[in-house]
Amino acid sequence: MTWLWVILIVAAIGGILSYLSSGKAEDGVAGAAASGAGCAIVIFQIFIALVGILIFLKIAGWLFS
Repeated sequence: MTWLWVILIVAAIGGILSYLSSGKAEDGVAGAAASGAGCAIVIFQIFIALVGILIFLKIAGWLFS
């Protein structure tokens, strides 16, 4: 559940910075969506890397046990 809070906080910061830089609400929403999606992609890539390490350890345990 911590990952969800991280995505929401990053999206809020991205939305605020986008709104402050442009002054339009549409750009703030677009910035929040882009920031949230980018953060979610990074968290998903970390998850995939951990799954890969787990699979590697399972195969190594099977081969060398």
